[in-house]
Amino acid sequence: MRLRFIKMVENKLNFDDETKQRVFQQVMDIFVNPEIERRIKRRAIKEGTPITRIQIVFNLDKGKNEIRLNEEVKAIINGKATRDIQKGEVIYESDIDDIGEIELTDEDINCGHITLLFFRNNWIISFDFRYNQERVKEHIEASKEFYETAINSLENNRLRAFYENAFATAELSAKSILLLLPDKDILNDKSFRSHGKIEKKLTSWANLGNVKPEFSTILSKLKSLRDSARYVHSEDYKSEDSNKIKEIIKEMVKSAEDSIK
Repeated sequence: MRLRFIKMVENKLNFDDETKQRVFQQVMDIFVNPEIERRIKRRAIKEGTPITRIQIVFNLDKGKNEIRLNEEVKAIINGKATRDIQKGEVIYESDIDDIGEIELTDEDINCGHITLLFFRNNWIISFDFRYNQERVKEHIEASKEFYETAINSLENNRLRAFYENAFATAELSAKSILLLLPDKDILNDKSFRSHGKIEKKLTSWANLGNVKPEFSTILSKLKSLRDSARYVHSEDYKSEDSNKIKEIIKEMVKSAEDSIK
């Protein structure tokens, strides 16, 4: 039996056959086999029922995982068809020549997942452990609006407005990156911001080498400069290199965008 990994894995990680088999077996042992046994005990399925589709959905909002089998699986499959197919038409395995990508439907848009399909006598495995992708898109769009306002302010030498909007850009970009993690605490927006958790978590994430250290550094700096500029606490903001800050927050926005591609 051949195991084929697609979606995030195929192009980014080089798994040898032994590793693929080990990952597949771990998924079966941890999630799938126990669920099948539970269903057999409840007489929800019969022993020996063929399982050709499997999906584990990781849902932070509900605080629990959902395991789907066969017809319960919900996914959008991008593949190459063997014939012309009309919209709404029922599609069978023989109509698909190859599967290139498996994604969750809008119903599970903010969840992570592992999806396995038995296709042409091989298991195709797709997994994506990025959470809150729809929320991330909203935060990125907001960060881009603040960035454009910041640049306009800088071009017109309105430095107070620049630093206010630069901080908003950095904070929203940072949260966009952090929202992809399986951390429910990040969803509590008010508590997350008021206790400075964005800065702390971004610093930890940067220390692990997952984002540039400059991102966490500039977020902390901009928080201080925001107090200086907006609340007229000092004139410290006037001595900063605003053009350098402009380039870093631009890179933060791009990094956030790249994280969901």
